[in-house]
Amino acid sequence: MVSNGTTNGLDPLGGKPGGPIDRDSELYVPASPAEGAVLRQAASLSLGLAILQALAGFATGSVALVALAVDSLRDGAAAGVAVILRSGSRGVYRAAASLVAIIAAVMFLWVVAAPLTGLGGARLPNPWVMVGVALVSLCINVFVAFRLRRIAAAGDERRWVFRQARWDFVADLGVVIAALAVSDFAARWPDRLAGILIALFSLWGVAKLLRSLWRAES
Repeated sequence: MVSNGTTNGLDPLGGKPGGPIDRDSELYVPASPAEGAVLRQAASLSLGLAILQALAGFATGSVALVALAVDSLRDGAAAGVAVILRSGSRGVYRAAASLVAIIAAVMFLWVVAAPLTGLGGARLPNPWVMVGVALVSLCINVFVAFRLRRIAAAGDERRWVFRQARWDFVADLGVVIAALAVSDFAARWPDRLAGILIALFSLWGVAKLLRSLWRAES
């Protein structure tokens, strides 16, 4: 995991471009019915989790939960694209995956600008709702990452789905810490800070994903 110090250790793509790609070959996603089942399960769980996080985030005014929701939505969409585009050119897959990443990047930028957009307003988010949702998210993300290990060593684009999802639990733990800080300080800045950090880290991952996807063209 750690190949270049702490920075690469936190790299959601592992610092790897995804390997050489034959432009004329068909997309190998999924390579087997078992891998297809894993991707469908990951897509369903991530999208369901995104709905829960978004509802709780907007209801309580938590920027951190909204950031988690965008991240889960991106993971679910990425897995869904891998399921839907199970045949056809790799170029079509890369275009669809890039579109998902760009849309997610715009949403993460909106989270970063939360203080300017009025997300959450002036009210204090409920820290115990934050903790509860983050713990549910933690359990689901650990399970999804464990299931996606099946495709972690895939020789094509499928591996990128795993690399995007495997560190989501770190963000969940960050939200738990932020919620405890909100409770201790009776202030909303820890929630906003956690949401912005999650969004910035995810934007970094999106940038590396886009670079890896299209580096295969050269």
